[in-house]
Amino acid sequence: MSDKETRDEEVAETELEKLNIKAASENTAEEVPSEPDDEVKADLNGDGVVDEAEAEIDEALKSLEDTPVEAPKKKKHAWLGYVLLVGVICLSVWAMLEIVRTNDPNDFKSFGEIIAASDWRFALITLAVLLVTVACICFEYVVVIKATTGKTRIRTGMKVALLGKFYDNVTPFGTGGQPMQIYYLHKKGLSGGASSAVVLTKYFVWMLCWLFVSLILMACSTHVLSGLDDATRIVLLVTGWVGMGINVLVPLSILLFAVVPKFANKLASFVVGLGYKVKIVKDKEKTLAKAHKVVSDFRTTFKIISRRPLLFITLIVLCLIEVFLNFSLPYFLMRTFSGIVSVDLGTDLSTLIAVTAINVYVAFGVSFIPTPGNTGAMEGMGALAFSMFVTGAVQFWSMFTWRFATYYIYILIGLCLVIFDLIRKIYRARKSRKNFLNKPTEESQDNSENDETT
Repeated sequence: MSDKETRDEEVAETELEKLNIKAASENTAEEVPSEPDDEVKADLNGDGVVDEAEAEIDEALKSLEDTPVEAPKKKKHAWLGYVLLVGVICLSVWAMLEIVRTNDPNDFKSFGEIIAASDWRFALITLAVLLVTVACICFEYVVVIKATTGKTRIRTGMKVALLGKFYDNVTPFGTGGQPMQIYYLHKKGLSGGASSAVVLTKYFVWMLCWLFVSLILMACSTHVLSGLDDATRIVLLVTGWVGMGINVLVPLSILLFAVVPKFANKLASFVVGLGYKVKIVKDKEKTLAKAHKVVSDFRTTFKIISRRPLLFITLIVLCLIEVFLNFSLPYFLMRTFSGIVSVDLGTDLSTLIAVTAINVYVAFGVSFIPTPGNTGAMEGMGALAFSMFVTGAVQFWSMFTWRFATYYIYILIGLCLVIFDLIRKIYRARKSRKNFLNKPTEESQDNSENDETT
């Protein structure tokens, strides 16, 4: 027998052995015990021992495994939504510019003139505030991934954070980010339960910190609204507290279910039943079950993060810093473009608190506007509210830069990530296809060479 025939026979035997092993594993899948794999999976810190905290986290993750992980549905005319969003953004910037020109038509300068006269020290501080805010947003996910899986995945945390901000900013009420984040984490190797736990834990802790900081600033700074005209002051006061009431419903519901579950169940049944009677709710039982599932998932995620107290505290600190810096960014922009911006409000610290509080009122006042990122309402309300601090060119460029740094920039980053992933996917598909097509050619060449040698 020739060397070529011997080699071909060995290859055939190897392939046959692989097929037999695969078939055997498929036929006996139910007979193979899964306990060793479960133990390895539950060992988050890799020390070979599954302690009590790791066992509880693993059990909690299993309860989340039934959470659906679905790829985002591709809409036939999705590009129309992006075109509409760009149009709304342009219209919002124009409306903000018109409001500023109406308030002070004689004091308007180009961006170049404003930059030339800006305070470079506060420009550096503003840049630092923005970078720290983005870093906090990214490392919040890194911390939660560490608490849930025991692994430090900085790159994954950063990308899932930026993708979440992008989809939140291009969907009404910011509802598109979480499903996309869960799907992305699942693609990166996390189980459905772990993916859901990461996203829900971060959202729940961040929401509590967001409401906590906002409630303190709104309750302790109502006097800052006195600097506005009566109409603007009343609108901000009413819409701000209405928005706060709407946004506090979710954590309040979870707290009620945790403390007084019987009362919470009766209350939920009453609310859903009322909605069913007035034709708002179509399926009473399904809606009630969904509400219970949401509450149960949040309670489970809280249980997971609470078993990692150091990481839990780190997450809270990061969220508090992010929320406050994000709300205070307009103050640093105003100082950058105009130097002193206070209007008989005392020291710089009191002005910082005043501007931050006004921003909170604006954010909650437009939080129930169903446009992506509250576009339009945020610019208009912000231009009116911040007119008590600055006017003219400084007001417009401060507001425009503020919206760019907290909203538009995440859309640009998200688009870059989506385009990059699309190009990489096309490149890998073409490379795989090329390798597949070239493989028979290479084999035939090898065979012909072997034949010639023989």
